[in-house]
Amino acid sequence: MTKPAPVRPQTIPETIEVNQFDRMPYLTVLTYPRPDLKQAKSRIKQLVELGIKQVTFEGRTKIGRLGLVGIGTVGLVVNGTGDGDGVYAVKIRRADANRESMAEEFRLTQLANRVRVGAPAFKCTRDVMSMRYIKGVELEDYVRAATGKGSARRIRELAHALLNQCRKLDLIGLDHGQLSNLRKHVIIDGEMPFIIDFESASQNRTAKNVTTAAQYLFVGSRLSPRIKRALSIKSHDQILEALRRYKGDMSDENYVRFLGTFGVTT
Repeated sequence: MTKPAPVRPQTIPETIEVNQFDRMPYLTVLTYPRPDLKQAKSRIKQLVELGIKQVTFEGRTKIGRLGLVGIGTVGLVVNGTGDGDGVYAVKIRRADANRESMAEEFRLTQLANRVRVGAPAFKCTRDVMSMRYIKGVELEDYVRAATGKGSARRIRELAHALLNQCRKLDLIGLDHGQLSNLRKHVIIDGEMPFIIDFESASQNRTAKNVTTAAQYLFVGSRLSPRIKRALSIKSHDQILEALRRYKGDMSDENYVRFLGTFGVTT
């Protein structure tokens, strides 16, 4: 059976109308890392342009008392709602980000979406991007909660589904860039993994999503010993050899051979 995922401390949810975003302490999030009222006015207009009417602060990441879905080197993510019942993940560009707009991340996220990878990206302005909000658990929590009868099958199927998504990205030449830490970049919704956060993605370097993600799953992360035990993998030597062949020639044959090293048959 699968145990409930460990519950981690959350902040108390707090919802505001978008036009309240220029007030403290919310202003600190909107123009992070420094409050900037002029910049806030512009960003509120952009949120309205995207159809966002309310923002909810909740999550384990905190700025002061306010919870966030996440924070990275480029932006902060909060939950937003507009017309209808849908919840959006709203990514707001940091004022000190190393890029002038969200346009390139939006383009690359949509490129991944075309091969059914990643949370669907909906709209973008200079400083804000709206996406589908994926409510799920982190990869590490999912694997640690999978115990008992059927757990090996679930973990194997999850790894297979995740690596198939990585394979799709490899085939279109889009390197995610941060899959060496799947804990922060994969969310499991039910049984479906979603690769998130394409802020470091690029088409200008060799795509190595399968090899990077496989290293995390089976070789070099604190989660890999648990995965190997669950799948009865005694040594990762065969996996590494299969990955070397795949890296040299990303053919279907080499990919299928790699899948076979952890028990996937096609």
